[in-house]
Amino acid sequence: MEANTFASFSFGHVLKFAILILLAVSSITSACEDNSTIPTNSTKTNLSYTSYAPSNSTNTNDFKTYIKNSCNSTTYPYICYKSLSPYASTIEADPLKLCNTSLSVALKAARDASSAISKLLNNDDNKLSSIGEEVVQDCFGNVKDSIEQLQDSLDAMAHLDADFDREFQISNIKTWVSSAITNDQTCYDGFDDMNVDSTLGDKIRRRVLNVARKTSNALYFINNNIY
Repeated sequence: MEANTFASFSFGHVLKFAILILLAVSSITSACEDNSTIPTNSTKTNLSYTSYAPSNSTNTNDFKTYIKNSCNSTTYPYICYKSLSPYASTIEADPLKLCNTSLSVALKAARDASSAISKLLNNDDNKLSSIGEEVVQDCFGNVKDSIEQLQDSLDAMAHLDADFDREFQISNIKTWVSSAITNDQTCYDGFDDMNVDSTLGDKIRRRVLNVARKTSNALYFINNNIY
């Protein structure tokens, strides 16, 4: 009788012990599964930390590529890219900024040319003939007119307003830039067959030709990007 009681007692304890072990294993497994799953909010946080914005150098290279591709269609692509690429971060890939910057570059070239011509006129060592001085003075006037027209164009570009007659404003800009090119050409042609020192004449013509080419590129961008 004592043997049966002992066997019954031992079996009962073993059964209870086995059930406790199973419950413990189940609890541990559930906890592991919970820990292996990343909450949705944590996932978003991780993604935000691992996403990288493009570097400034990458942006600048992209902008220069945009300028290069745009310049390839102009009449003077080499001058275009050389003069505009330093302003890549200003232009970005914006057609309007491209037009404004190309006009600004042309205006700066015109002002530099005007300053150089003025210095040549005031230099007594040049010993210009009366005809030669008249030609240079005419050229100086042409370049000053060109400066005024380019400045008017830039001012109008800064105030392009859809509420006003935009088409009229754009027409004025194109007219002024075209007239600036005509003035540069008039200055350049004025030295043909005139009694002007060749060295002096070449200096002025190179300056003015640079202005005309940059202005021509600016007009191309305006014609093809501003509507």
